[in-house]
Amino acid sequence: MKTFLFALVGALVLTQGLLSAPSADEGPGTATILEKPLAAPAAAPTTAMQVDASIQPIVLAGSSTVGASKPHYITTATIKPRSGKGKGARLGSATRGYKVWGTGKTSTGYTQIRFLGRTGWVRSTQLKRLVVAKYTAKHSTVLRSKANGGKKLATIGRDHTLGTVDNARNKSRSRVRVQFQGKTGWVALKHVKKASPGKTVGPGTRTYPDAAWAKTVSKNISRYCPRTTVRVSHRKNEYYAQSGPRSITLSRVGHPDPNAAPVKAVALHECAHIMQFKAYPKGFSKLVRHAEKINPRRDGYGIEHLADCMSDSMGAKRSGRLANGSTYYTGYHGKCSSAQKRSAAQLIAGKRPA
Repeated sequence: MKTFLFALVGALVLTQGLLSAPSADEGPGTATILEKPLAAPAAAPTTAMQVDASIQPIVLAGSSTVGASKPHYITTATIKPRSGKGKGARLGSATRGYKVWGTGKTSTGYTQIRFLGRTGWVRSTQLKRLVVAKYTAKHSTVLRSKANGGKKLATIGRDHTLGTVDNARNKSRSRVRVQFQGKTGWVALKHVKKASPGKTVGPGTRTYPDAAWAKTVSKNISRYCPRTTVRVSHRKNEYYAQSGPRSITLSRVGHPDPNAAPVKAVALHECAHIMQFKAYPKGFSKLVRHAEKINPRRDGYGIEHLADCMSDSMGAKRSGRLANGSTYYTGYHGKCSSAQKRSAAQLIAGKRPA
């Protein structure tokens, strides 16, 4: 049987279009572009807001800093801090994406913040809590429910970086409160080390050995591509599927987390090729011609666009924002036409569209 090999030549490269993580002085949407962005970011509003006549109006977009022991927030909308809760003198305004430190006080839907050296109140719904410190596990350790131990909530793999929104310690200062995969719990300080503020929260390069990384990817695509071999590549930007024996190869360079959305998207794209091979064990060129015929972009990548459409139906997110604020995209771009969606559905069902 003739073996088909689909290599991704630049268009389905995870690192292409990824933005670097924003620095501590930048808000989401202002990350530095490594390649070309998915879309140009919208300009931040700069119009001054109306304030009390006794106070000079100020509009900001950036960051303020104080000690790291207080809660840290990023604004989710334009804020207009007041001296009181919903009343009092207005202290100015700041645009969405501006970082502020809190005092630790909250009251019935309002949060007190430090704003340009003054104390003011804003609606709590306009703020999102940020990580104030990070720790990396020295080895596999346990997340506990209480400061003095408590029940086991999860196992944290070695080299996994954890974030904490309050950096709280227990009385003996032997444990620190952290967040891990949506859970808040306590880890022993002797099992972690302080990480730099710029380090990405999540698995490190040593958290998943190659076999475990491949096993996790295999599990993520098992609904559509069971018993498909997943091979790990240490060559940057190497992703492909082959028909005989059916397997997919994914580069893990720069992608330590096999559960990250971009990795899942690429794995499902390659899984789509496996499903194409299964539907056309012979006469695969017929599907290639059909895919190009229904390809509205007419760029010669019809079979790849069809795999994108199949991956969309399987739950892939080809673009989005990562936990560190950076933006990613995968695939060959463009929306799927109705004809492409129909063919994708047929192939997923094991049928031949042509």
